Amino acid sequence: MPHWRVCPETYDGDPDQMLAAIDRGDPDAMLCSLAQDEGRGLESYERELLYRYYRATGREPEGLDASIRQLDRQDLAIFLLNTHDFSPELKMFDTDSRGCPVYDPVARELLMRVQTPDDTHCLPRRWGWR
Repeated sequence: MPHWRVCPETYDGDPDQMLAAIDRGDPDAMLCSLAQDEGRGLESYERELLYRYYRATGREPEGLDASIRQLDRQDLAIFLLNTHDFSPELKMFDTDSRGCPVYDPVARELLMRVQTPDDTHCLPRRWGWR
């Protein structure tokens, strides 16, 4: 992760420029935002940046697994849907005939890591059970 003091120089000291780069899916801008927060930011925002970084680079950043494991599968599903809905660089999930999201392999894999809640309607399940 870059040192937080280098990040403002990278974006000419303009936080709006860095946020615009994040919205374009720039993984370096995402890392800079995480470095500047140094754990002081909102946990949900950090989770979002870690996830978006993972999607942009294909490399799972340190901290993503621990962050998502704090959620149950229903909460993680809501997080994924919201993140894909509001992140310009991410494609929304398709829906099936029941109106349930069809998660791509990356999202499915993350969902399989966390605990299953009582209500599993529209959630991927282990071993293909529905």
